[in-house]
Amino acid sequence: MLKRLAHVTLYVHDCEEALRFYTEKLGFEKRMDSRMDDGSRWLTVGLPGQEIEIVLHDPTHWHREDVAQEMLRQVGKNPMWVWETDDFGSTYETLRQRGVKFVSEPNEVMYGMEVVFEDLYGNRFLLLQPVFL
Repeated sequence: MLKRLAHVTLYVHDCEEALRFYTEKLGFEKRMDSRMDDGSRWLTVGLPGQEIEIVLHDPTHWHREDVAQEMLRQVGKNPMWVWETDDFGSTYETLRQRGVKFVSEPNEVMYGMEVVFEDLYGNRFLLLQPVFL
């Protein structure tokens, strides 16, 4: 039986720059960083206190050239993920001061406060402080 979602994969052009963005700007922690003899790398980050990890995946060493190129064309086109916070104002201000690019203004909606931001590749994420109805 399924137990939990352990990893989600985010295609990146450069593992180091992605690692810096997710740790320095968004506050993630590096979880695993294993380099293989063939040049491939298993690199994961996660939010403190949460089990799920994001695999920062540069496909160039893991896959055949044609498959890797197809994956690289998908960089920046990830479906939107929603990140919850319990202090919207503080989180928004911290991310803004760290240079995170916001593509909308904070907006109060019937289900809470939200704003859309992008990572360094253009993947869009929603920051949400939900109101429990």
